[in-house]
Amino acid sequence: MRALALALVAALVAGSAPASAAPPAKNVTPHASPARPPRPKLALPERISGALRTLADEDVASARAVIEPLFAASPDEPAVRLAAGLLRFYEQRYAEAVPLVESSGLGDPAGYLALAKAALEVTKDDARFESEHFVVAYPKGKDEVLVPYLVDALERQRAALARSLAFTPDARLTVEIVNDVKELAKVSTLSEQEIRTSGTVAVCKFNKLMLLSPKALLKGYDWLDTAAHEYTHHVLTLKSRNRAPIWLQEGLAKWFEDDWRGGGEPISPVSAALVREAVQKNDLVSFEEMHPSLAKLPSQERAALAYAQVALAIEYLVQQRGPPVLPRILDALARGEPTEAAVSEVLGVPFPRFLGEWRRHMGSRALPRGGEHALAKLRFKDDPKQAGQWAEWAEIPDERARGFARLGEIMRTRGKWTAARIEYGKAVQRVGARVPILSNQYALAAMMSGADGEAERVLREALGWSPDYAALHVRLARILLARKDFAGAKEHLLVANRQDPFDPDIHAGLAKALEASGDPGGASREAGFARILADH
Repeated sequence: MRALALALVAALVAGSAPASAAPPAKNVTPHASPARPPRPKLALPERISGALRTLADEDVASARAVIEPLFAASPDEPAVRLAAGLLRFYEQRYAEAVPLVESSGLGDPAGYLALAKAALEVTKDDARFESEHFVVAYPKGKDEVLVPYLVDALERQRAALARSLAFTPDARLTVEIVNDVKELAKVSTLSEQEIRTSGTVAVCKFNKLMLLSPKALLKGYDWLDTAAHEYTHHVLTLKSRNRAPIWLQEGLAKWFEDDWRGGGEPISPVSAALVREAVQKNDLVSFEEMHPSLAKLPSQERAALAYAQVALAIEYLVQQRGPPVLPRILDALARGEPTEAAVSEVLGVPFPRFLGEWRRHMGSRALPRGGEHALAKLRFKDDPKQAGQWAEWAEIPDERARGFARLGEIMRTRGKWTAARIEYGKAVQRVGARVPILSNQYALAAMMSGADGEAERVLREALGWSPDYAALHVRLARILLARKDFAGAKEHLLVANRQDPFDPDIHAGLAKALEASGDPGGASREAGFARILADH
């Protein structure tokens, strides 16, 4: 981030701005008592570079307070035009940013002109929605269904962080939803390969949140927790004055990411198992590997391990000194204290001791019960290696079970539901409920052949292993709607929506549940969303 200020300083040193904005000295009578000398004014290059360092810290308001008066007074000064253009980029005013940077004649410092052009192109036809504290720019069409849930989650996260960190940003934050991996690569500083390799689906940078639409993935992803995670980065950057190292930034963002919905276990069972194994093999992700971004790690497994490690670092800090330890560390960083000193000060032990105790905590922490049995990798729709009709079925570990599942699929496609149920059931008997797509299809066949009780049993067992698998929740919600358990159905549908919001059955089911529970406005909205998705 500081490359922005450094690039401009280099341009100014090359002679693009006057050496000083101070007035010439006046003659003074030799024997007169001189008046108190005025405080010297900073030279124009120093004022601009200082403002841009502030901008690099994402303190846009402070940068604006310096740059806008300079631009009003000297709009033709190359360095001032460049600074004004970069400010407008950080304000998401791309149509103004591009010509200002271009007309400065100072090139493309740190690639910001290219980023501004890409953002202008990607967002030019977007629809916009504004809430009290957020602006959402989104592609027209079915992404409209994301907006109310996204705004609600972010507003809730804002309130939760205000309680936990005693800090609240003043300005609205812009969220830009992008269509696919290619667009996310264009508007961020990540490559397509880095995004796919690490499973990165959102970035908070340049005073905005960039979020990949769940439609870009085969089974969606935890998009609302992800948005809350990235918003937390924004708050942490402002509170610490952009001085928190990557391990602390990511640890805190992971720790707080689900606070908008009440919080929960900070790491999944599979992530906890990854940490335990890495401790035993002495193969933890080092702080150096994490820098400059976890998105640049070489695999989704390595990224999941890193996130789990740093979340457990925060867990250890809180266990030792309580939740107030977290804002105290951030305040110390904002005052300019080094990270090691800030952590040592609030924890009361030397930093190397903290590192050792954290490692012991990771090795001895009890593993969470239930949940995933393998890393749920994100699968991008435009990746041919991850697509294909049988890609997910290949996860069934038992060869005979795979054979039974294939027979079940053949019977299903022929409409022979009882036969399909029998074949799926044979596969489930061999591997249990650990393979969600198998359990989901078995439940469907059971429902279609009149065995709702059997379907409910296998669905609830499968959700114990795969609690975030949206289709299981949708299938169970259908059973609950049929028995008029509208509250239960709504709960499962909202969980499914957090993962795969483009399933029209989710919104059609929510419409029924909300109508029955006395919320006609919400029911009408959800029915409209179901129609939008059916048309796309």
